[in-house]
Amino acid sequence: MRLTAFLAILAACWVVGCSDARDRSSSDAAERFAGKLEACEWAGVQGEVRCGTLAVPEDRSVEGGRSIDLRVVVLPATGDSGPAADALTFLAGGGVAPATRYVPFFANAVSRLREGRDIVLVDQRGTGGSNALECDLPEPHEVEGAGDASGYAEAYVAALRACRIETVERADPVQYTTWNAADDLNAVREWLGYEQLSLWGASYGTKVARVFMRRHPDRVRAVVLHGVVPIERSMWPDLFLAADSALAELTDLCAADPSCGAAFPDLETRFAGLVERLDSDPVMLRVPLDDVPADTIAVPFDRRSLAGLVAGMLRSSRAARALPSLVYRLSDGDYAEVTAMQRPGAPPPVPRGVYLSIACTEELARLTESDLERAHRPTRLGSGEWIDEEIRDCAIWGSGTVPDGFWTAVESEAPVLLVTGSEDYITPPGYADWVAGRLPNGSVRVVPQRGHDDMDPCVAGLIENFLILGRDTEPDLGCLEDREALPFVLPG
Repeated sequence: MRLTAFLAILAACWVVGCSDARDRSSSDAAERFAGKLEACEWAGVQGEVRCGTLAVPEDRSVEGGRSIDLRVVVLPATGDSGPAADALTFLAGGGVAPATRYVPFFANAVSRLREGRDIVLVDQRGTGGSNALECDLPEPHEVEGAGDASGYAEAYVAALRACRIETVERADPVQYTTWNAADDLNAVREWLGYEQLSLWGASYGTKVARVFMRRHPDRVRAVVLHGVVPIERSMWPDLFLAADSALAELTDLCAADPSCGAAFPDLETRFAGLVERLDSDPVMLRVPLDDVPADTIAVPFDRRSLAGLVAGMLRSSRAARALPSLVYRLSDGDYAEVTAMQRPGAPPPVPRGVYLSIACTEELARLTESDLERAHRPTRLGSGEWIDEEIRDCAIWGSGTVPDGFWTAVESEAPVLLVTGSEDYITPPGYADWVAGRLPNGSVRVVPQRGHDDMDPCVAGLIENFLILGRDTEPDLGCLEDREALPFVLPG
């Protein structure tokens, strides 16, 4: 740092009092949240964090019924001028992960946004610290004779049935839905005293955001929908068809790239051979347990394992650029990289119970015969096995009834930024265009060479700028003008 710049900062701190400003901010937050939120420490976060719980009715139609606690975390605004009347809240994806797992990201990655606004993170009911509907379901390595698929399925189903019985003793699964989560969020808003909320929804969180917009329209200042999940139609029937198309497009990109094409000239043939070989003769990998790394177990790597790996890597454009190299290595019998990716014993980020409460009621219940037929069309990555398992699990878990009009398009006058990656096969740009048709103040931004899971400083900056201003100004950000093709991972 130049000496003059350092002296200027020192002088400003002497005049204003830097530590005094921090103290004032902390004192202000303590006063605003007195009796509701307490100062707390959070791993990976320096600075002030406030934590608390709010009790809400589990079923709002039952007077005097059971209540559940929602975990609430607030990152107070860091600026000297005090927070805006609206706070920002993040609505997580995954269907649904606890929002508070993103506290470190919001504490560190959106500093401009934090200057003028509190950030409120609420674990959606059924997740994290909000009466999580977790199920202790076995992994294949925990079931004796799990090499037999039917034997593992039997053990899994038995565990899910037991979880359902245990869950109903402390929760009504049909109440853990998107619309109830939206009403919970409004209760938190009112409890903390904010006039409005600015919403940042990611993937499934874009559904929650729009349901909130419909149920509480006057309480919305601005909305970001990142990776837009449609409400009007189910995306399930198209998932594996879209993943297979994304794989084909990646193969074409590799062939058109001189370096990739030269390094992997027969990628299509290699992949087809790998699929056939793993289908008939799965490979056994020796991998460490996530919770006890010193212990290793044997896990099978078969065609479905490969499909899951490929579909997962295609979620990120940068990760996808490593697929051709990985396919060649696997084809040559080198499974070291795949072995390192295995994490048996790792707890799932999304509790299975709340996922089923949402999915069985809001997605599976509306699938038509035509939808199921499309979902079962054969692809290189599978032919509907996963949706058969969802149907099986929902038959055990049960489903509720959606409110009238739940599956209709959401209309709103609020300013909305719809962000999607050009290579997002899960929530492609067409979904954003479709949803934006009912949002007169909505604007769609397709970010080049980004997939569903890609979050980087450029994308975060685009979103941050919109939320600060409450409107789309088309900022001059490099991610909107990516002219250099993402490089493929090459041998060596």
